[in-house]
Amino acid sequence: MSTDIGKYVPLKQVVSYYLDEMKKSYAEFDPCWILAFRALISMGFSVAFEPKTIRIPLNANLTANLPADYLNWTKIGVQDSDGGFSTLAINNALTKYADNSPQRIEKIEQIQVNDSVGLLSNSPAFVNYFYNGTYFTLFGIGGGLIQHGSCNVDEVNRVIIFPPDFRFESVLFEYIFSPQRDNDYQIQTCLQEAVIAFIKWKNKEGSMQEYYAMVTEGRRSLDKKKVTLQTINQVLRESDAMKLRS
Repeated sequence: MSTDIGKYVPLKQVVSYYLDEMKKSYAEFDPCWILAFRALISMGFSVAFEPKTIRIPLNANLTANLPADYLNWTKIGVQDSDGGFSTLAINNALTKYADNSPQRIEKIEQIQVNDSVGLLSNSPAFVNYFYNGTYFTLFGIGGGLIQHGSCNVDEVNRVIIFPPDFRFESVLFEYIFSPQRDNDYQIQTCLQEAVIAFIKWKNKEGSMQEYYAMVTEGRRSLDKKKVTLQTINQVLRESDAMKLRS
């Protein structure tokens, strides 16, 4: 068994660590590997699974199919001119009706009611916040958040849906994906002690509190969770400016 230390460690190797520590035989490997897989799932959804970002083209009916390895989404948006991720507004009122139909747009454009503000929001007398040297507040009109469209997610039919006026041909999609297995599943090395603690807990050789303590300790070493000197220096420099202190 290799003792090289890498960012990831196979679950089989972690199970071997457990068997060695508890002085158990290899005959107990299979049930312990199942427990290790359950630990992978338990920690995955809470702290361990890493998101990835892909570009998804829109279908002709203004929907986008969720990827096959999709588990949960974290961001939906478009790319700005600086290469940044500009998120879309999540509109839960956007109907999921006929979102798998090629004629979706034709079906939802059969307008039943008109609940828009309409020309009122374009009238000079009601321009939000400023008119003729005086500030006005037009209640019900959106504030200062700039978002380049909206969407909704249909988890049942596994599609992202967009309104008829959506003008982009593709969207950026950041999501949690299911781990892929080759010879074995892998987990971040900083969480291997948490996996061992989970197996001990389920085998009544440890406690739930010990497991969660090890998850908390391992989480502090995950990417984007740990504190680095570069991050500290950046925060200090960004807050330093020619301004009055509060």
